This record gives sequence, structure tokens and C-alpha cells, in this order.
Amino acid sequence: HPLMEFCNFINSLALRAEREPCATIMADLLNAIGYESHLFDQEEARAAQNKWNNVQEFAGWISKKGEEDGKTVIELTQTIALINILDSREDQDVDAVRLSTLHAAKGLEYPHVFLVGVEEGILPHRESIDNGQIEEERRLMYVGITRAQKGLTLSHCRKRKRAGEWQGCEPSRFIGELHQEDLRGSGRGQTDPQAQKDEGAARLAQLRAMLANGGK
Repeated sequence: HPLMEFCNFINSLALRAEREPCATIMADLLNAIGYESHLFDQEEARAAQNKWNNVQEFAGWISKKGEEDGKTVIELTQTIALINILDSREDQDVDAVRLSTLHAAKGLEYPHVFLVGVEEGILPHRESIDNGQIEEERRLMYVGITRAQKGLTLSHCRKRKRAGEWQGCEPSRFIGELHQEDLRGSGRGQTDPQAQKDEGAARLAQLRAMLANGGK
């Protein structure tokens, strides 16, 4: 019965993981589940190869760590799990800047969110534009916007350096889909120079006042 075979496989692997070297366990596990073939069946060749390289790199790290520390796969995974738990506890309510991808930010919220690179070719990504997957990129944009509780800042460049040459950048089409009355622009290229100058002076005065008060 397939379910019984699966249970026997897991039990056998668990017993081996308690005494055999990490390198042997990782190699046998990846071979047994046919993960490399699975990746190449589900993904394009380049994407599959990148993912498989990541898997091999992780397996190599586990194997090397197990050999250096004299630990089994079970002991290493327990250590990693404990580190993750402690990190998550330390990260709670920390007053700090957090960097995240849009995918990793799903389900999380922050008082202030800065989305950088909101440009054509980045968000939406150029491959998504070519493959007609704009809706998925639009959902990612929505994910980023809705992470903000109080303030949201979207930024884009006027130009970027690619392959040693400066190339002009175009703001993301998703910015144009937002309610324009809810947006306030700043930075170079704005149509009201005096407003931009006043805003800069106000920020400078605020910074000076903060420094005068010892940064409070």
C-alpha cells in the first residue's frame, strides 16, 4: 500500500538520520524523492537549475556542518529550529528597519512601509510583462501596499545603470492605477519647484531641531 510504503520510508530515514553521516542522508533523501526531476518537470530549465543549485548548496552546507560539529541531521535540524524560534522572539516589536521581499511580507504589517523600485521592468517584472502575467504582479503590488498601517512610500528611479550604461526608467503602471488624490509626490522632477523647496527647508529645520535636542 502506498501509504504504508511512505510510512516505512519515513521511519527508516528517521532511524538512519540518528546515526549516519549528514552527507549520506541528504544525498539519499534527495535521490529517493526525485526532487531534481520534479523541479525540471515543473519549471523552465533555467529556473529549475537555479533552484536545484540552491538545494545542493544547502545540502552541502548541512553535510559540512555535520562533519565539522560531529552532529547528525536530527541534531542539526533541532539546532536550526531552536535558532529560528529565538530569532522570531527577538524580532518581535523591535524598533528597526526590516528588509523583505513582497512574497515574504505576506500576512505581515508594519507602521510604515517603503516600496522601492516601483518601475516598469521591476514591478511588474519584465519577464511577467513578456509572459502576460501582469495580474500576479498587480497582486504583489497590492500585497506591498496593504502591509502599511500608517504610512506608505513608493519610490522609483529616473535612471539606472545597466551593463555599464545609464538607462531611463519609467514609473510602474500600477502607480497610475492608484487614486491620484491620495498620492503626494516628492523628489526631482516634480512640477512645483517652490513646494519642493519649501518641503526641503521644512525637513532641514526639523533635522536641526532634532539635533539640537540631542536626537530626541
